[in-house]
Amino acid sequence: MAQRAGLLVRHDGQLSFLPASVARFLLPLPRLTKIPWDSAQMALVGGEVVAVLALGEPRSELLLCEFEGKTVALSGLSADRVGFWPASESGVSVDGVHVPALDLRAALEQFRSDRASAQEGAQEDTP
Repeated sequence: MAQRAGLLVRHDGQLSFLPASVARFLLPLPRLTKIPWDSAQMALVGGEVVAVLALGEPRSELLLCEFEGKTVALSGLSADRVGFWPASESGVSVDGVHVPALDLRAALEQFRSDRASAQEGAQEDTP
């Protein structure tokens, strides 16, 4: 069986897998800045301003990822371990247990949906 390299993370108490081709850097949580007119956040990482996708309450670390050709930072995750595991249908097998890949596409769509709802609500509150 083929091996997959990557990072196991905890998100809402569940263990998920991020492949090494997506997960780039794990770093201490920098200062996050909320964009005043939006629900988005940003952070300064390595001299670059990056968008931060909050997958939960911010923890002590930020995961810098490369997703669909763009750099995005993920907060609200807790790194569990790094390694190689046998590939499974949609993730990896860790000690005989299936660990699904974290669905970043769904997380991004949820963020965009929440963001659009927040912007619509703000426009309704404007006289």
